[in-house]
Amino acid sequence: MTDINQPPPTPPPEPPSKPPKKPKRQSRADRWSDAASAALSAINDIVSSCDALDEAVSALRSVQEEYEEWKDNLPENLQSSALGEKLEEVCNLEIEDAAQKVRDACEEVQSTFEEAEGIDLPQGFGRD
Repeated sequence: MTDINQPPPTPPPEPPSKPPKKPKRQSRADRWSDAASAALSAINDIVSSCDALDEAVSALRSVQEEYEEWKDNLPENLQSSALGEKLEEVCNLEIEDAAQKVRDACEEVQSTFEEAEGIDLPQGFGRD
């Protein structure tokens, strides 16, 4: 017979838990490869965005050409006026050059990342 007033038996103690294993660290070469791939992917996204930039620059250049035509047809007495100076300022913007600088820089960076992705990395002491 059991006594109703007795406390329930205590469960046995749990065995001590093992500390969690540290995740195995990737090798330097694997980390290089992952980082180079991520960088190349990011620059490829930027280069793809250059197409949208080209379209926007084309539209801006088209309007700039309208301002150039206006300036070219401006009467001589207005060429030195505030209007003529503003038209000159609009016409002197190097819109296409600015966009090309962006594209050139992106292509240079892309080339560097492609080289980084394909580089022959050293293996370590005596393994090269």
